[in-house]
Amino acid sequence: MVKPMYRPTITLVLLLSLAAVTLQGCKSNEEQAGWGNASAPTAPYVEAAQQSIVVEDTYPGRVVAIREAQVRPQVSGIVRERLFTEGDTVEKGEALYQIDPDMFAANVAASRAAVSKAEAALTLAKQDYDRAKELREGGISSSAQLDQAKANYELARADVAATKAQLRTNSLNLSYAKVEAPISGRISISRVTEGALVSPQDPEPMTIIQQIDEVYVDVKEPLKRYEELQQLLATGALKPLETREIPILSMSGAAYPIKGEYLFTDTAVDATTSEVTIRVKVDNPDMSLRPGMFVRATIPQGTLSNAITVPQQAVKHDATIGAYVFVIDDENKVERRHVKYGQIVDGNYVITEGLKAKERVVTEGHSKMRHGIEVSPEEWKSSGNKTPNKPQEKTPEAPADSDAGSNEDAPADGESANAVDAKKP
Repeated sequence: MVKPMYRPTITLVLLLSLAAVTLQGCKSNEEQAGWGNASAPTAPYVEAAQQSIVVEDTYPGRVVAIREAQVRPQVSGIVRERLFTEGDTVEKGEALYQIDPDMFAANVAASRAAVSKAEAALTLAKQDYDRAKELREGGISSSAQLDQAKANYELARADVAATKAQLRTNSLNLSYAKVEAPISGRISISRVTEGALVSPQDPEPMTIIQQIDEVYVDVKEPLKRYEELQQLLATGALKPLETREIPILSMSGAAYPIKGEYLFTDTAVDATTSEVTIRVKVDNPDMSLRPGMFVRATIPQGTLSNAITVPQQAVKHDATIGAYVFVIDDENKVERRHVKYGQIVDGNYVITEGLKAKERVVTEGHSKMRHGIEVSPEEWKSSGNKTPNKPQEKTPEAPADSDAGSNEDAPADGESANAVDAKKP
């Protein structure tokens, strides 16, 4: 029987394949050990800059009228007429509504009659009292008669005072039938119409007047940030500014052609949000700011001397250690270093901890960097496009680069940046 001749050939092929896989594994191990990679990777870098900056925090705020008056009736009655045009500007003391005055006018007339009657009774009581004194002096009447005449006279005087007070009250009620503007300003929509029954106990006002040629902007600052700034001011690291002009921005980021004046920071802390209120006063000649609007205000906090800055893309994030950078030492070896950062200055992070001035920080190619490896430093040349110095209120995302998708770029748990604008003085 003839044996097949192809089995040795198959065995030889399998052996050769196994040998190739083994050699490939050895080659891979050699490359991982660095035996097959003789050249050091290029590491673009910038030197950490040191400069003085003006710290500016941008926060949302709400516009509040500098004065606001709720127009309410002081007497009950039927509204006979509305005397203003909704949305117009009214002056203090201007008549706004006319409540039916007939009942109040009748009360005034009755009070005047009562005053006249009381005054006549007073005149009669005064004559009786004078006569009783003369009789007593002549010994004709008794002391009791004199005392009674005097008491009647005093009662008549009291009646006159009471009726005059009632006349004053009724006269005021008659004047209150014409509802007047308590302040000057822009008047709102009327909440009542002719024929409506109004009363001082009504839950809603008849209308509202707001003075808005000047307005307040109430800005909410996190308590944590407030305490941090107070600590910097106390240590002298942050120098207070002489003037604090505050730019006002729309929610889309457009700047209004007006600036605000810092007034004060409220002493109370909102128990719900843990925020303090900063009140800003803003001239509003064209009335572009309306009460209730949400805007943003850039608050200059002070000058920070000797601040260390690096490009945003140089700072990476890790879920375990938080924010970090790669620093090239004098021997051209890479060190991964944990850092803390604050606001943004022209597209650069202000590093508050972990870096010194003029240290070389890697800006690109982070996926090639490993702690302790030797690199070939190369000065980084920026494209010249700075990150726009826009107000930011949220924690910034990790800068996108060639490491996108790596686990090292995930924001650290609990790590946050006070991503607010600042500018060079």
